[in-house]
Amino acid sequence: MAACVRACGARVLELRSIGGGAPMGDEAGISGHPSFRPGQSWADAAAERPLTDDHIATLRRIGEVRPTRVGDVLIREGDRGYDFLVILSGILKVCDHQAGVERELASGGEREFVAELNLLTGERAFTTVVVAEPGEVLVVPVDKLRTLISRDQALGNLIVQTVLARREWLTHAGTGLRIVGSRSQPDTRRLLEFASRNRLPHVWLDLDADPAADVVLDRHATPRDQTPIVVMRGGEMLRSPSNAELARAAGVGTAPMPGMTYDVAIIGAGPAGLAAAVYGASEGLSTVVVDDLAVGGQIGTTSKIENYLGFPVGISGTEFAERAFLQALRFGASIVLPASAMGLSCQGSRHLIHLDTGDDITALSIIIATGASYRQIIADGVDRFSANDVFYTPSSVYDRVRPGQPAVIVGGGNSAGQAAMALADNGSPVTIVIRGTDLAANMSQYLIERVIGDPNVSLRYGSEVRKLDGADRLEQVIVEDLATSALQAIPASALFVMIGAKPRSDSFGPAVKLDTSDYILTGSGLGPDARREQPWTILDRDPYMLETSVPGVFAAGDVRSGSVKRVASAVGEGSIAIRFVSEHLGRRVGLAPVSSVPVRLPGRCRRGRDPRVGQAEFSHKAPDSEPGRAVGHRGGRTRLSGGCFHKYEGQHFFRVINPETRITASPLRCGLAHLGAAGAAGSFR
Repeated sequence: MAACVRACGARVLELRSIGGGAPMGDEAGISGHPSFRPGQSWADAAAERPLTDDHIATLRRIGEVRPTRVGDVLIREGDRGYDFLVILSGILKVCDHQAGVERELASGGEREFVAELNLLTGERAFTTVVVAEPGEVLVVPVDKLRTLISRDQALGNLIVQTVLARREWLTHAGTGLRIVGSRSQPDTRRLLEFASRNRLPHVWLDLDADPAADVVLDRHATPRDQTPIVVMRGGEMLRSPSNAELARAAGVGTAPMPGMTYDVAIIGAGPAGLAAAVYGASEGLSTVVVDDLAVGGQIGTTSKIENYLGFPVGISGTEFAERAFLQALRFGASIVLPASAMGLSCQGSRHLIHLDTGDDITALSIIIATGASYRQIIADGVDRFSANDVFYTPSSVYDRVRPGQPAVIVGGGNSAGQAAMALADNGSPVTIVIRGTDLAANMSQYLIERVIGDPNVSLRYGSEVRKLDGADRLEQVIVEDLATSALQAIPASALFVMIGAKPRSDSFGPAVKLDTSDYILTGSGLGPDARREQPWTILDRDPYMLETSVPGVFAAGDVRSGSVKRVASAVGEGSIAIRFVSEHLGRRVGLAPVSSVPVRLPGRCRRGRDPRVGQAEFSHKAPDSEPGRAVGHRGGRTRLSGGCFHKYEGQHFFRVINPETRITASPLRCGLAHLGAAGAAGSFR
């Protein structure tokens, strides 16, 4: 939300501090982030361009001009939502408050706008915006701004690029919520992970190392044994909150919409799930995504992706997830988090996802994209140090290892290489321990060259970690050479375990078929005789390529049996899954609902079945029972009429009832009939 100041005589916008204010009591001990420096320019992070006359003219059509007076508070820390502000005249200042002390961060003037990433994501405001010199602002409601961003590519790109850069700047400036707790407390680590994975600006005050932690506790009358606490912007304090409580307080995610039946529900917000959300929502499907922690999945913990098409200098996992998240929101997808899927069930044509929150999500189709979870090692002392010094994600290197501290990494894949380079770049001696004889089996060549060429990185081939040792904290790791059985003690303040993952399919095993390694079977992996089994005999078709053993339930990404464990592959599978969802729903997305109308369905019934009964599949949204009429012929002699529209397994059928016998038979699969304003055409088979 920080505004910018344009440098005199230049076409570059800068965020310029106009005064650091008095030192804040809890500004010390910002772990893992550079300290805020008075006078730091936004241009240090990214160049920004001012709004042009055309941009302002476009925004005027959807906004309202309002006068401002000195001292007016336009946005206050902790606000749940605010409007997009364009400064037409005057000066606004941006500040935050902590422990009763104001800190001025920036100022902004004519042609600049006030917005930060939370404008688009719905999180609570991290800073306060006050009028320093009177003038006028153009106020644009956020819903109208979203529409404009999707229609005006140039202006939309400017706004999105700016708010992304400002989130990064605010994070480094030490704004956001405060987490106070000891690194030895599991709940402290949990809260830090949740804040980091959800890209919430935050500062960690370590009870064991930071005197400012006690200052904050005293101010909030909280004893040490009631930590960790989280101090929100606006002054609200949470004692040992759950992830869900912190999410609600920070404005992260939403709850399921009661009574809503979605076209597609996606479990997992990694690359596959986000791709499915973007493609599904953009094609008109009502889409919901649910995740147990954060948007991005494992990719959100990756320091840098260097081999993804379209990013010649690479892209961080955080930025990748952030951009995909914004895309999904832009097209109207709902994001439910944190919530875990505990199981699946069917209710007629609908599928239900049972969440650990006690809520259910109802959808006509489901895509399981839960990915995989990290594998652990077996070694003496792992349990003892796991709470403080053993980590499983590359992102942990920034908050848990100080510059120069030694670290050991177990694993030889890309994640291990990326973590090694991040640590080495921070001045830490790094030892990579792998069981194999080289890195080529699992690590990309570009990364191998960087790892081997870095003097801060050493490699131990054909070795395993046997023991973790130290007094109160990890001090060394004992490694065994598998060829000679020789043991060596390697200094280490942290151990990173990156030896692959196992599929996160435990909640779905009872509902869908798994392979011997617990990956979800789909398509041809279900076997050549799948269509001869229930319920495929009713649908009279083979499972689609990414469809599980349950019609209408699909799997994509790392959780799927036979998938390629790469980001690009996961993104591809997520988009392909949406194509099969459309096929399953029996309609092309984007068609408007149509009322019941008489239809004519010429054709013939399938041999061996009751010639008096048939069904047809329609490309429209029909309620569960909608009166209608169908007329069919068999050899020009048999006439069928009467029946109703209904949905079965997410598809829309016309069920024909013979008026003479008043009986119905099992429905037969028929060709797709497109229902238009004037009627429909199709065929019985």
